[in-house]
Amino acid sequence: MHPSLLSSFSILLSLFSISIPSCLLLLGAYHVEAWSAAPARVATRAKTHRPLAVVSSAPPAIAVDEEESPAPATGATIPYDWRDQWYAVTYSNYVLNPSESAEVVPASVFGRPLVLWRSEDDGVVHCADDRCPHRAAALSEGRVRDGKIECYYHGWQFSGDGGECAFVPQLEKAASIPKAACLTMRECRVVEGIVWVWMGDGEPTKEPPRQGDGLDEMDPVTGKHPEYIINDFQIDLPYDHSYLVENLIDPAHIPISHDRTPGGGRRENAQAYEMLVDKDSINSEGFRGMYRTATQREAGDPFIDVQFEAPGIIRQKGKPRGADSPLRFGAALHCMPLTLGRSRLLFRAYFTGLPPILRLLVSSKPKFLQNLNSCKILEQDAGLITTQEDHFKRTGRALGDDYILLSSSDAFVGAYRRWLDGVGHGMPWFQGLAGGSSNADAHLADVPPSPPALDPVHHRAGNVAETRYHRHVQHCPTTRKALARIQLMKRAMIGLAISATTLSCGLSTCQEILSRPALRRAVRLMATLVPVSSLIAAGLHRLEKSFFVSFKRTKTQLRNENGLDK
Repeated sequence: MHPSLLSSFSILLSLFSISIPSCLLLLGAYHVEAWSAAPARVATRAKTHRPLAVVSSAPPAIAVDEEESPAPATGATIPYDWRDQWYAVTYSNYVLNPSESAEVVPASVFGRPLVLWRSEDDGVVHCADDRCPHRAAALSEGRVRDGKIECYYHGWQFSGDGGECAFVPQLEKAASIPKAACLTMRECRVVEGIVWVWMGDGEPTKEPPRQGDGLDEMDPVTGKHPEYIINDFQIDLPYDHSYLVENLIDPAHIPISHDRTPGGGRRENAQAYEMLVDKDSINSEGFRGMYRTATQREAGDPFIDVQFEAPGIIRQKGKPRGADSPLRFGAALHCMPLTLGRSRLLFRAYFTGLPPILRLLVSSKPKFLQNLNSCKILEQDAGLITTQEDHFKRTGRALGDDYILLSSSDAFVGAYRRWLDGVGHGMPWFQGLAGGSSNADAHLADVPPSPPALDPVHHRAGNVAETRYHRHVQHCPTTRKALARIQLMKRAMIGLAISATTLSCGLSTCQEILSRPALRRAVRLMATLVPVSSLIAAGLHRLEKSFFVSFKRTKTQLRNENGLDK
């Protein structure tokens, strides 16, 4: 195949099965333009904390000295308050119009429960603390009625404009609604199709973060954009959000953990990276860095710019064919703290500039299949990341005690964990490299469970207590509707198989019917429908299972592989 055609085909495959690793791989293979919204620079503190092992498996030319990583001095802090931040809690089209659904949307930030709803179609998204002022029941268990949020315990209804109680069914006609019957409302804005919530008590001191690139033109309800093909994906994960950031800021794991997974990498492509962290960019807003593979360095390719933006956003932008190419690509990965030991990922990748035929092919892949593949990729890492948390709970050691950070793969991980060491004092909990808060692992049992391979039933990364359905499907309108359609079609095929079997068996015994050619052909047709509809029903059942059963690494496949092969 001609090299230019092969390159185009590779890009198409990456975009067609676009997912979390594929967006990083695509950016890793081509030029990425500089990020324009870098944090303001501040003076870097002298590094006097306990030294950490930094081992380089790369040539000296790409080694990064530990002092190139931003790190506050021991005991030194960076000013930070978790409340003075905007948090991406969900996508705006996840909050359905009240004419379509009476469902409200639960959310949480650092263990503070929230509830979201709309009062009118295509209207603003309201956000309040998830507590009914009557007797503290969760409003997220309620519904929308007449454009108001209603508590399902006693039917109290509240307006979204100011949180005032508008109706109490049990109130005497002459009595007035208590003044204290009012919700605690949160400042809530929709920017670029994402619902942002301000957790501070006062007025916001800054605007919500933006990716740019004209994403404001996106339809806030449908998620469609006139120029870009956008892939939005949301999933909740059973580990702390800091491990999620660590996982997604680490391109080196992709060829190994996601070997030959659609949208992932290939093991033979694993290699050293040249990673640099801008030591002058560290401040309360995050930090910047850049990287390229050893292969890219040898070819003279430019660095890829990476920005970590507080409270947990990883941003990249790219031009795969160079500055003059119409093909543009970008990604924003929002890693948000739900509660102790639970995080939420809002993943967004977008691109434009494809020829019309390729754009049509990429757009033709059902969204729910993209979502299920992204679930699989996150689940491939979940079983490993939860064992990290278990280890540090079991041993009581700091991450820096047991991490061996390679400058050729882990520079950004070290930079992020050191950033947490500096700002963690302003968070409800944190786990940095040198230390962490005493409650950072309070969600884990005193004796953590055995690894998934020894205790697959009780381990939180398994398929028993929580499955793919709970983490993604029940929250995503697109995937949820696809599941309902598949279940309906499966029931229809089962009904068709049963009906065809009954009719063909009954009619085949009637000689009068069989003597008529037209009816005889009808009986044969019904007999043919039995295996066909049964096979379709079986295929739909298998597809239905993929909405519920999370990916789990099994020993069965490994038992059939040769451990001496490279």
